[in-house]
Formats: sequence, C-alpha cells, structure tokens
Amino acid sequence: MARLNQPRSLLPATLLPAALLLVSAPAMAERVGVLVLDASGSMWNRMDGDITRIEVARDVIDEYLHDRDPQLPLSVLAYGHNRRGDCGDIEVIASMALQDADTLAAQVRALNPQGMTPIAESLLLAAEQIPRTAEAADIILVTDGLETCEGNPCAVAARLAEQGLAIRAHVVGFGLSDDEIQQLSCVTEQTGGELFQTHSGAELAGALSRVEEVAADPEPEPEPEPEPQPAEATLNVPAEIPAGSEFEVSWEGPDDTRDYITIVPAGAPEDAYESYQRTGRGSPLSLTAPDALGEHEVRYIHNDTKRVLASQTVTLTPISAALQAPEEIPAGSEFTIEWEGPDNPRDYITIVPADAPEDAYESYQRTSRGSPLSLTAPDALGSYEVRYVVQQSKRVLASQPVTLTPVSAHVKAPEEIPAGSEFEVDWEGPDNPRDYITIVPAGAPEDVYESYQRTSRGSPLSLTAPDALGNYEVRYVVQQSRRVLASQPVTLTPVTASLMVSGPIVPGGEFEVEWQGPDNPRDYITIVPAGAPEDAYESYQRTNRGSPLTLAAPEAPGDYEVRYVIQQSRRVLASEPVSVGAGEVSLNVEGSAEAGGVVNVAWQGPGRYEDFIQIVAADAPDDAEAIREARASQGSPLQMFAPASAGEYELRYRASDSGEILGRQQFQVK
Repeated sequence: MARLNQPRSLLPATLLPAALLLVSAPAMAERVGVLVLDASGSMWNRMDGDITRIEVARDVIDEYLHDRDPQLPLSVLAYGHNRRGDCGDIEVIASMALQDADTLAAQVRALNPQGMTPIAESLLLAAEQIPRTAEAADIILVTDGLETCEGNPCAVAARLAEQGLAIRAHVVGFGLSDDEIQQLSCVTEQTGGELFQTHSGAELAGALSRVEEVAADPEPEPEPEPEPQPAEATLNVPAEIPAGSEFEVSWEGPDDTRDYITIVPAGAPEDAYESYQRTGRGSPLSLTAPDALGEHEVRYIHNDTKRVLASQTVTLTPISAALQAPEEIPAGSEFTIEWEGPDNPRDYITIVPADAPEDAYESYQRTSRGSPLSLTAPDALGSYEVRYVVQQSKRVLASQPVTLTPVSAHVKAPEEIPAGSEFEVDWEGPDNPRDYITIVPAGAPEDVYESYQRTSRGSPLSLTAPDALGNYEVRYVVQQSRRVLASQPVTLTPVTASLMVSGPIVPGGEFEVEWQGPDNPRDYITIVPAGAPEDAYESYQRTNRGSPLTLAAPEAPGDYEVRYVIQQSRRVLASEPVSVGAGEVSLNVEGSAEAGGVVNVAWQGPGRYEDFIQIVAADAPDDAEAIREARASQGSPLQMFAPASAGEYELRYRASDSGEILGRQQFQVK
C-alpha cells in the first residue's frame, strides 16, 4: 500500500505530471519538472461553498506557478479541454523551459474543461518532454478522476521506473475517494513519489507545496562502493530489424542491479543509450528499434561500471506503408481507412491539412486497433491528407490526399411553440458523431445550446422549449466545430393554467384538485404556505397523472396556496388560495334506531382514516369509552349496530390526531 500524505497548505486540483521517454532536447538543468493538468469535464463538479473544482484549481495553480522556483525548467500539459469524448485531446501547453509565471497562469485560466481523462497517454506524452540531458525529473499528477480511456497508468509508471533517469511521479488526487486514490498508488509506489488525497483548495495547495520541497531536496547519492568486476555476457538478436519495430533480445549475463540492454548507433560511446530494458525483466526481453537505417549495435551494459559487457551489430532496414481512404469525404463525417504498415508501437493514422507539418495531427487512431479503422474528418473544406505516422519519430510513412466536401442540413419545427412544452423536430443532415438539434434564443452565438437531442436518436426527435417568450431558433449543430448547419426561427407563445379545489381541506387529509394547463414535461401541482417563494413545494403530484388529482393536506391548519408549477423554470403559472382547517362537522341518524338493530348515520367532516364515529351514553364524559364505533373512512352514510338497551344516546365525531370531539348529536334508541 502506498504511503498517503495529508497536504499542509492551499491549492486546487487537476494537474498531472509526466516525464519519461528519453528524447533528445536542448541543454537543460540537472532537475526538471513536468506538470499535467486535468481539464476533463468532471472539473465542473461543485465543491462545498458552491464553487467548481476548475475555479479552485485555477486559483491554486496561479499561486503555485508564482511561488515555485523559477530557475527550475518546467513543462505543462493539459487534457480534455478541446473536445468532448476524444481520448486524444492532450496538449503541451508549455514546452520545457524557464517559465514566466504570469503568462503560464493566463494559459491555464483559459482552459475550458469538457472532455475525457486519458491519464496513461498523458503520462507517456509528458515523458517525451524530459530532455535527455536532465539528470532527474519530478512528475506532478493532479487529477479529480480515474482513467476513462482504457489506458493503464500503473503499466506506464513501471516503464518510467525502468528508464534509467531518476524520475519521481507524485500523484495529487482532488476529491477522490479512499478506494480511488489507492487505485493510483501504483504510480507513486513504482517511482518513489508522494501520494496525496485532497478535498479543498487549501489541501491541494499544501500538496503542491510539499512536492516542491521534495524536488528541492533530492535523495542523497549513496556512498561509492568499490567497483565490482562484472562477469561476461552474450547476446542473440536478429541480424536485420525493420526500422522502429519491436524485436526480441535473448541474453546471458550477471544481471546485476539495474543492468540493461540497449540499442545505439554503431560506434556510439559506451555511455550512450536509446531504447532500453532492465535485465531484471528476464530473457528474452523486447526493445524498440530507432526509426533509422543502417548499422546499429545491441549492447549489454553493466550499470555499476557502465561497461559494455557484450554487443552485437544489427542492420535497421527500411519500412513502408500504404493507405486506402475515400477520395472525397463529407466534412465532419466518420470514414473508414484500410492500411498496411509496420504497426510499430503507438504508430497512428491521422487526417490533417494537406500542407501540415509532419508532426501535426488532428483526429487519429492507433494502428494497434487493426485495419480497417475509423476516423472523424474535420468540419472543414478543401484539400487534406490521411497519413500513416511513425510515433517514435513523427515521420510520415505514407499519405493519401482527400477532399473534404460540403454538407448541408434542414430542420422543420412548428412556427409557434407554447412556452416550456415538448415539440417535434424533423431534420435531415450528415448525422456526424454527436451532432445535435437544439433550441436557443434568436441570434445566440453558435456554441450556445439549451435543450438538445443527439441526431443519432433519429428523425423526428423531441425537444423541450424554454419557459420563455419571443423569438428563438431551432438549430442543427455540428458537434465537432459547434457550427450551425441549419436553423429555423420559431416563436414561443404564452401558456396559461387554472385550478379548482374541492373543499373543505382538513389537516393531514386528502383533497382533490381539478386543473387545466400546458402539462409540460414534469409540471406539477403542489400546496404550499401562502406567500411561499416560487420554487417552494410540499405535497405535490405531476400533471401527467391527469385531472383531477389528489394531494395530501399539510398537518398544520392555516392559509395555503395550491399552485400549478412549470418544472423547467419553477414558475407558478396559476395559484388558488385555500384554508386548511377542520371544516364543518355534522352528524345525523337516518330513520329510527331500534335496540340491537342497525343505526344509519349520515355525517360530514374531515373523513381521515383514523377519525371515528362513536355511540356513547347521552351523559357520558368526553373521554368515555365508546359503546359502538366505526372509522370515518368507511364513508357516509355508514351503518353501526345500535346499543342493546333502549334509551338516550349520543353520536360523536372524534378527531384522530388530537382526540378532540369535533361534532356530536343526541338520538333515542327505542
């Protein structure tokens, strides 16, 4: 189990750290940092004090950037801030350099959370930001959620721990449960980093402050020991290896602590290394060849002495790829690509503008998903290219020109729509992934939406109009670019309602309400104290239950209102004042009562289930036990057995809640 630290000062959440593949970079300080910021959609969740996580995070990160050591090079990544549902939405916000705190804080504040949580992919990209010249790096991972893109952060952390560079990955969980934070503990356990669980801005700030202390106080180097005399080693690898591919190495050797196998250009210095694996992984093990050509060497390196114990020359051979995609693709649509190629680790297919640089990418899929695979075209027009890209070097191995063609749409809705009501929209359009139909105020910006439905639900589909009046638009929107592809003006018209309440209403009883109104989705009838705010409600029923409907009365007598409320806006469309009280109570014996016979009793009163109609002696005290009794819930008139003896008696209506006698009537039994 990883050690869980409690932070000691203030800060927000959602920054992820990274550092680890070994890539060439300009000269840099001995120790560097990589910060990865979670800008996924869950950052809009609210905390205590009704403030969102992203608002807290922006303030805390601003403080962190101004307080950290400005002489420590830093790279910052973010994910989930450009596109919903895209696991490839990861961006390097700041390349590795000495950072200006004000500039970087402004970039972080501009992030708009909306997407997924690709933690593993973000760690790998962050690792690529660490210069080969750096001697150590600290990764700070701040996240408010777990991996949502099928990646494996634990496996990535294991790779980081074996890279040969002193990397510590620290995890700062923001709002995570005990179980969730432990699921990320593998990252810190394998790299020697710190694990934090935070639930407030203060705790988040404290966690980042602690990471800075750790970065400023690296672990002391162990005292040098006498240089060991390593044993010999042997290697067995293929004579020819396709450029950029994975290959197996069988080896024998001392397997001393942190010994490793690497591949380097032929004749490289003894301390050179590129792709490598620790011998602790056993034999055979896998390496990734450079995306290069010509003579290279596979070497067994004794870590303690940095001696090459064995080497074997190999030749890196050319690789090729081929693509087949439609020549014309509707803008924003999904399309299929068939491909052939080396399928090296993390190679991908992407679509980019025809003149884009080799390292550019937009929508993409890893070749590991097989052939054919699907991409989503940009919502644009003109000349583009589908490319096969070697991940390791960003080299374009094959490309095919394609043309993005225009798309159109049409929407048809009623010209006038009652405010707050459901209405149908017929539509035609490209039905691109996650396109939607929405209704918004006339002239609203293109990225505005209110009630909406995905076009994947088919045509026609139903929307709920806002509870408002005036000019609106029904729009077909391309999800990818938020472009309005078609629109129709509509007018929202007034709605009315009316109520009629049957009385009297007794405390704790039930009463009926007849109503007329728009019956919008989830509208309801409720009873509340007179003058209560519009959004108040107590006993209620949805209008979709029809008219009349039954409400439960409050227990306390007094002045109340029965209201028709529009669920969407909580607007009171109609109200009717009512009084809750005992009401009139009366008792009457119908016909004559014979001793031992049947008494027919007509009555009026609250009629609650526990109320009683009782027969007692004419002069009996109020707390006397009844000779006969029946529940008022049996209705009126009701039948009771008459007392066995002739004489004067009294009918009583006794309340269930207080025991009070609400009405009485004397009668004679013959």
